[in-house]
Amino acid sequence: MVTFFHDLLQRLQDMDGRRTTDGTRTASHRRWRNARLHRLLAAVCAGLAMFAALQCVRLTISTQPVVIAAQPIAKGSVITADSLALRDLPYDEALRNVFHDCDDAVGLIAQVDVAEGGIVTSTMARASPVVPEGYTAIEVRLASSADNLSLGDVVTLSSATIFSEATPEASPDTDAVTLRELCSGAILTAKPSRDADGNTLAVFAVPPHEAATVLQAQEYSAIIAIVSS
Repeated sequence: MVTFFHDLLQRLQDMDGRRTTDGTRTASHRRWRNARLHRLLAAVCAGLAMFAALQCVRLTISTQPVVIAAQPIAKGSVITADSLALRDLPYDEALRNVFHDCDDAVGLIAQVDVAEGGIVTSTMARASPVVPEGYTAIEVRLASSADNLSLGDVVTLSSATIFSEATPEASPDTDAVTLRELCSGAILTAKPSRDADGNTLAVFAVPPHEAATVLQAQEYSAIIAIVSS
């Protein structure tokens, strides 16, 4: 670039020399134009130097892959691979709690709403579902199997009561089972376990008024969990 401007300046000076012979140019005009060309050349060289310096600085800044939300993620929802993306960002101590691999966040439960393009940190997602506002968490003794339940599943909790038929057609040993729905939106918030007696225990997030009904019902009847469709 410098050589180009130097050659251009030399050609213009040669042209001025020829034109001056004809009396069409003056020495003062040549000096003025040469000064303008020198200033232009200096400005271009300074700009190129600044650009080169910035490129060098950019290359020396270390970056790190950071997991971001490729689409809005709602609080309480299970994070999927489609909802995440990777972006390289400059290394910063403030980003020490971020996920650096999408697989590390897939399957976790969002603890807060994450906007599209927002950085996903370990404090925003965890293995246990969040208890929604206005809900309470209770431990329920289940009579049904919990093997097919996953964290975050929404189930219907019902009580199963067995009583003897009292109709003339029924035999004395005939029993009937009635189901009574206790809660239609219970959210499984912890992995089911078993107590010392082998009973299945599961923690659900339910509205407070339904929590009281479930706790009372499990004292005298069996509680089963039905996965909502």
